[in-house]
Amino acid sequence: MLKKITYQDAVNNRIFNDNVSKRIALVIPAHNEADTIGNVLKSVAEQVGIADHILDIFIALDNCTDGTEQEIAKYADQLNLYLFKTVNNKERKSGALNQVYRLFFGDLTSETLSDQHLRVVANIDAFVGMDADVYLAKDCLLTLYQELIEQYKTGAVSANYQCLLPESINAIPRNDPNREYLLKHGKFGGPLSRFYTVAQNVEFSTWTIKQKVNNHTAQIAGGQCSMFRPETLRDIYRHFKMNGIYSNESDTEDLLLTQQIREVGWQCKISDSARCYVDSMTTFRTLYNQRKKWQAGIIQYMTKAGVSTAYARQLWSQELLMGFNLLIRVMLVILIPVALMLHEFVWSYIWFLPILVSAMLNTVATIKTPNKRWTDVFFALTTIPAELTIWFKIIVHLSSWRDSFRIEKVDGWALQYQAENGTLKHNYNWLYIVMTLAVAIVVGFHFKWLSVDLLVTTVKPYLHAAFNILTYLTITTFVFMLFQLSKLRGHYRA
Repeated sequence: MLKKITYQDAVNNRIFNDNVSKRIALVIPAHNEADTIGNVLKSVAEQVGIADHILDIFIALDNCTDGTEQEIAKYADQLNLYLFKTVNNKERKSGALNQVYRLFFGDLTSETLSDQHLRVVANIDAFVGMDADVYLAKDCLLTLYQELIEQYKTGAVSANYQCLLPESINAIPRNDPNREYLLKHGKFGGPLSRFYTVAQNVEFSTWTIKQKVNNHTAQIAGGQCSMFRPETLRDIYRHFKMNGIYSNESDTEDLLLTQQIREVGWQCKISDSARCYVDSMTTFRTLYNQRKKWQAGIIQYMTKAGVSTAYARQLWSQELLMGFNLLIRVMLVILIPVALMLHEFVWSYIWFLPILVSAMLNTVATIKTPNKRWTDVFFALTTIPAELTIWFKIIVHLSSWRDSFRIEKVDGWALQYQAENGTLKHNYNWLYIVMTLAVAIVVGFHFKWLSVDLLVTTVKPYLHAAFNILTYLTITTFVFMLFQLSKLRGHYRA
């Protein structure tokens, strides 16, 4: 079944034909998802059914200009599909989702929903929010539902996420006339793309296990795939008066929703075993813009919440640790060459401890990652992936903090979408900064404003104090990392 609906259909009770059956409502926002939504719906159609419940799929078509609607129509015989075209939506994903949720909870600025329609809505036992590039394991929805109803105080349950490893580009014959199209629209990539994917999976695994160790308390009821109790969303709707569920104040609307759910008295859990798979970011630009969007939302929450919540305090501690990591690396780059020039360098084994724990952290997380390859485990032992990941995070954090001070807000959704579609213009700001510094150094040395002797002389009086600071920072970071390693203990898996 495929049915096109509007808000007026909810006002006049024209959406549902069956007024008595129990239901699960799955909500998917879709903006130009023709390449992925077919496989997404296929995974939904193959789900193990939830006994005595009808599964209804509500898809918000948000300014689609490709063949998304045509791909959806292919599953009209297998699923109950309700297509809702957004109206004047300028709030991207959060706006599209809110317009769909108004079908169930009403529009505060429009006509009220009919009593008959609300009686059907009362039969909805759970809402599922998922993205249009997420593929569900066969028992995902059933597992989420069982965990949601296990305790009434549970307001949301989030699935375990993993990225799909791209197929090798060598799998496509070079004489295939569709090769160029498949490379652009398919899930193929080279060794670097797979490296990015493995790094994302290890990060997901670490994040997932830490939450499970913490009594399965979810940090974020992720928008990729989470199931919500209707009473929870109704409380959010009434308490925050946003005319919807999601706030557009943050680039990470699911983070803010999770904190709001806790604020109104419900718990958010991460599932023990429900799994879904997401498309990975297979290029540096797409991964960078995705993580910048996520980090921007985190910064927005941190600066607004201060230290008033446990999660905010945890985020601030992570930022502090990131600052320590940057400072340690900068000090090593400066102090070691100077100490060698002065013949005063003395190696301290304390500096080796974070490297050792980093190898252990990355290796344990990789071993606990589903669908790992033993080459991934071996590579993790070298600490190379961990070090590259740290530098990548440092760049993302610095860039995100810089953007947070801008008067005009950066549209993270637009940048990520452009990066994924190859239409993002190159940003050469960092290159310009590096080139300017390089030219300034060259000019300084040419006119003898700068010299190695001047640098050494300037640093020398502070050398021993700087190495002491470096040692203290290293010990502090080592303690933080040991604490993180303790979170990966036990039988918990990603």
